[in-house]
Amino acid sequence: MIVGRVLRSGAYSNVLLGTLGSGPDERLVRRLVYGTLRHLVRVDRMLERASSRPLDAIEPGLLDLLRVAGWELRLGDGAPHAAVNETVSAAAQAHGKRAGGFANAVLRAVQRAEEQVPAGPEGRALELGAAPWIVERLAAAWGDREAGEFLAASLQPAARTARRRPGVDADGEQVPGIPDAVVVGTDAEGLVPMDPSSVAVGWAAAPEAGMTVLDMAAAPGGKTMHLYDQMEGEGILVAADRHQRRVDSARRRLAAEGISVPWVVADGTRAPFASGTFDRVLLDAPCSGLGTLRRRPEIRHRLVETSPTRAGLLQRRLLDAALELVKPDGYVVYAACTVFPEETTDVVAGRRAEPPPGLPGRPAGNGWLLGPHLTGSDGMFISLVRP
Repeated sequence: MIVGRVLRSGAYSNVLLGTLGSGPDERLVRRLVYGTLRHLVRVDRMLERASSRPLDAIEPGLLDLLRVAGWELRLGDGAPHAAVNETVSAAAQAHGKRAGGFANAVLRAVQRAEEQVPAGPEGRALELGAAPWIVERLAAAWGDREAGEFLAASLQPAARTARRRPGVDADGEQVPGIPDAVVVGTDAEGLVPMDPSSVAVGWAAAPEAGMTVLDMAAAPGGKTMHLYDQMEGEGILVAADRHQRRVDSARRRLAAEGISVPWVVADGTRAPFASGTFDRVLLDAPCSGLGTLRRRPEIRHRLVETSPTRAGLLQRRLLDAALELVKPDGYVVYAACTVFPEETTDVVAGRRAEPPPGLPGRPAGNGWLLGPHLTGSDGMFISLVRP
C-alpha cells in the first residue's frame, strides 16, 4: 500500500503516485493517499480513541487501511458506508477474519465519536496538519497570521503545472508573473513538468547566450534545461550533482529533449572547478523541503526540530563554495524550496545578497519568497548573492 511505503520505507508520495495513470480510479487513490498523509496526526488521534489496542500494536498493513478509511470517514467527502465496508472486506482478505471484525469495530467507533480537538497551540497544529514546533517556528518568523495561511494553503492539492519551452504552442493557463509557467491538464510535447517556483529560479539566474554557467545541484535536470533554453544553446553550461544515479537519470531526461550538456559527479562543497570560472552559479540547495508540503505531505512527519539548523549548516558550506567559483562580476542564485529562516534568510544574511527583480511574492530579508499562500506555488526562497 502506498501509504505504508511512504511512512515506513522512506518513499516519496509524489514519486509513487506519479507512476499512476489519470483515470478515475487513479485520481481516487491520489486523493486518499494525500488526504491521509496531510492529516495523519489528526487521523491517528481519532484511531487511538476508537481502538482497543495501541496503534503500534496493530499490524502495519492493517493500520494503513484504518488510517485511509479514518480520513475518508471524518475528513474526506466519500460515502461513509462504502469506506467502512470496503475497508472491512480488504482487512479480512489480507489479514484474516478477526482483523476484519477489528477494523469494523474501530471504524464504527470513529463514525460515532465526536472529534475532540484540544484548545491552544496543539489544536491549532492539528488543524494545520503540522507539528507544534513547525507552527511556532513559522509564527515567530512571520507572525501567526501568515504562518497559518502558509500551512493552510499547504494542505490543498497542488495544480498540475509545467514550463513551456521556447517556440512551443501548447495549451495551458499562464501563471501570473512567471513567464512560461503554465497550469496544464495533461502532459504535452514541449511542456516540462515543473512547479512555478522552480521556473522562477531559472528566470532569476538570467543567463545569457555565450556565458559560462554552472548548475551546482542539478538533478533531476529541470532547471538545467531552463538555463539551456535561456542561453539558446550558446556558451558553456555545466551540470553537477553528487549522486551518479541521479546524474545518469537527468542526463537521459535532457537527451530525450535533444539537449546535451557536460555532467560532473561531484560534492558541491568540493567542486572540481577553478575559482572565478563561472558567470552564474545556480545553487538549488538541498533543504528540509517544507515548501513542497502540497506535493510531499509526508515531509511534515519526517522533520525534527533540528532539521532546519542541520540543513542550514550544509547550505552555508555550499554557498561559500559556490561563491568561490563565480567571477567577480557574476553572482550565485541561492534557492531553497523551504521557508524556515535557518535555511533561507539566515543563510544569506551578512552577504552581498539581494532579491531577484520582477517576480511575484514578497521580500524576505535579502531575498524573495514565493509560496502557496502568496503565489499558488511551492514555497521557495531565492536570493542573488555576489562574491
